[in-house]
Amino acid sequence: MKPLMDAERILALARLFAYPETWPDEGDLEKAGMSWRPAPEGRGPEPLQAEYVRLFINALPETPSPPYGSFYLEGTLMGASTVKLRGLYTEKGFHTDEMPDHIAVELEFLGILCMASKHEEVGEGIEFLLDHLRSWTPRFFEQVSVHDQTGFYRELSRSAGALLQPY
Repeated sequence: MKPLMDAERILALARLFAYPETWPDEGDLEKAGMSWRPAPEGRGPEPLQAEYVRLFINALPETPSPPYGSFYLEGTLMGASTVKLRGLYTEKGFHTDEMPDHIAVELEFLGILCMASKHEEVGEGIEFLLDHLRSWTPRFFEQVSVHDQTGFYRELSRSAGALLQPY
């Protein structure tokens, strides 16, 4: 069975939307279709770490771009949409210590499902997850594009948005 989407690209996007412990892998940037590169002196992860925290975690007075689906769908965290996601993860044997509706977690799970689609029938799970992602990510990507001060997350959002658009 042929994979339904480019699993490697999806997994690269997931890794790039996760907290940047190190400088982004060049291979991931390429797979994600990103041309963004830092100035030669800016190769440490600290600028991206600071921007990640500011955009997604704890900027005051409010977080500009919460990376959680339930925030956009229900105006709260850990809502009913998160419970549905967690149920799908459990059904497919996927475990995460992160919040289930974080953009990086959802993309990682989508990538895993797409890889599994070579060997088993997972199309229904992929369609559910794509519908879920498409229901909230356009607003999230827009917020990132407006508020990102580095250009990295803006370009990452454009790349992910282009991938998730319905055909």
